[in-house]
Amino acid sequence: MLESRWPAQDLIFFDCDSTLSTIEGIDELARLKGKEGRVGLLTNKAMDGELDLADVYGKRLRAIKPTRAQLKAVEERYWQTAVEDAPEVIAALHALGKAVFIISGGLIDAVKGFGRRLGVDSARIRAVELEYNELSGRWWDYAEPQAQQTQTYLDYDEGPLTISSGKSAIISDMARDRPGRRMMVGDGSSDLATKDDVDLFVGYGGVIARDMVKAESDIFVSCPSLAPILPLAAGRRGWESLRGTAHEPTYRKGISLALQSECVAFRDESSRNRFIREFEDIF
Repeated sequence: MLESRWPAQDLIFFDCDSTLSTIEGIDELARLKGKEGRVGLLTNKAMDGELDLADVYGKRLRAIKPTRAQLKAVEERYWQTAVEDAPEVIAALHALGKAVFIISGGLIDAVKGFGRRLGVDSARIRAVELEYNELSGRWWDYAEPQAQQTQTYLDYDEGPLTISSGKSAIISDMARDRPGRRMMVGDGSSDLATKDDVDLFVGYGGVIARDMVKAESDIFVSCPSLAPILPLAAGRRGWESLRGTAHEPTYRKGISLALQSECVAFRDESSRNRFIREFEDIF
């Protein structure tokens, strides 16, 4: 049996905004309402760790007051702006039997719809639940689909995903009864806060490179493609399993990018050397 020097991961957790998609969903909602400036500033301060997410979450939603129809539009925008190779990477991880999750501080309607399009089981997607004013719009037709689409934001469910340090609790909950090594991939400070609760934290800066995340990640991916996540997650054994399949081109691309220091930075030089030894004979 092939001995792998690079430890493969079993449970792969992804952030959504600026990780699987190039947009921030809340900022996209603000753009639809013409309030992108103020809301975008709050988002960046939270993701850069300057403000706790709890301090800005309610402020942003009260400023926007989204409808269900607008969240459906954001789901579509997520899909249109999916990060390069994101669908292919997730499909390959599933082919290898990996458990793939999405944990997002975004809004559940849009995130879950996008996640399903990526092939992630709804039960493995967590985001922030909203409450809607069901008497808004054509309230007398509340049972009609078109009426439901006009329902406006009323409140949100405060919980782990509305504070900067909350994703660790979600990972612990979702990983319960699922043995194996854990890997988190994300761009913001709320993702970085999970570092002590996973075996490998990969910062993703292909959309936005945040200084604190770059400095403290075990590995930092700065290229616009998510393909390097595949060999980082599955190692040489994953490569051998997917050779000759429809997933081989994505895996090969990921290996090539991951071997480039300008694309993938390892915090630990010994880890980088171990990864190079794992794949250096392929090219």
